[in-house]
Amino acid sequence: MFAILPGGGRLAYDVAGHGPPLLLLRPLGGSRVSWDSFATRLAMHAQVIVFDPRGVGDSSAAPLACSTRGMARDALALLDHLRLARAHVYGISLGGMVASWLAVDAPTRVDRLVLASTLPRGLEAHAPGGALGIWALLRCLARPAAEAEACLATHILSPQFRACQPEAVRRIQQLARQKPASHRAFLSLAGAAARHDIRGQLGAVRAETLVLIGEYDPLLTVDSQRQLLGGLPSAHYELVTGAGHDVSVEAPNVTASRVLAHIL
Repeated sequence: MFAILPGGGRLAYDVAGHGPPLLLLRPLGGSRVSWDSFATRLAMHAQVIVFDPRGVGDSSAAPLACSTRGMARDALALLDHLRLARAHVYGISLGGMVASWLAVDAPTRVDRLVLASTLPRGLEAHAPGGALGIWALLRCLARPAAEAEACLATHILSPQFRACQPEAVRRIQQLARQKPASHRAFLSLAGAAARHDIRGQLGAVRAETLVLIGEYDPLLTVDSQRQLLGGLPSAHYELVTGAGHDVSVEAPNVTASRVLAHIL
């Protein structure tokens, strides 16, 4: 199904399950099919809405001047299209940045909020993990589009997960290859993440917020999470043990259970 955006373009989306509406916002890399078992688990108790951001999967091309705030406006347009006055929102990594702006700019539309592996400010080359993330992105972009998606999806997994779950890693790579984004779209979305800075606006978030962090996440620092938690008026923190940056992939059942406990 498609939602037509007010300023042009379209978003490809799917809805599954019954219960309170829950909008999922993707990280960089992978289309809506990459939610896989995480979305399936959530759909047992909620109406789960997944979509491809512009530039990804079946959606239209990403604008050149892509921003996390602009992506939040697209997400809001999807809620309008679905005639949803309010929805719970889960965002991870880039999706968490987008979810943060959605909660700031449309506070009456966001019920409860989950920010997983989310930075209040985009990655910088000199920050811990920043150079690692930028180098990995460039290395992945040297490959053809489908392999670039699989490369990025693999890189953000923790070494522990890659060593212990080879079959799951192959499944993640297979899903990432299904609808690869172009290199141009990758760069546009990565640029949006790099420019993201919501530190001065976090106090405007009114939603009760759950902050999830993977135990082995190489990109988040203690400082960044202090800024995030300190700026949110109503938030609590939970650690997902044994998981890296993408907690919804490395620990789908545990993460889904945490999300459902927060929204139900």
